Amino acid sequence: MSEPRTHDFGPGQRCWGHDFAITKVVDSGRRVHVSGWGPRMSVGDYMLLDNRGRETRYRIAEYEPVMDPNDMWHAVLDFAPRQAA
Repeated sequence: MSEPRTHDFGPGQRCWGHDFAITKVVDSGRRVHVSGWGPRMSVGDYMLLDNRGRETRYRIAEYEPVMDPNDMWHAVLDFAPRQAA
């Protein structure tokens, strides 16, 4: 299995064709359902989301690509803060 990739949708990274919308918030934001547009991703990858001008890191728990349009996807994300070094 390859190393997880990080997909940056944080502050300043959202634009036409590279964006997301949160469709459901569960457990006070520890799990979120999102729909988005951009590169294909995999379960286990990380997403950095723009949270009011700050980055919040989530891990992709479920991922479903959409075929029309072919750059759209739906995902379920789990809160995954970075660990202190």
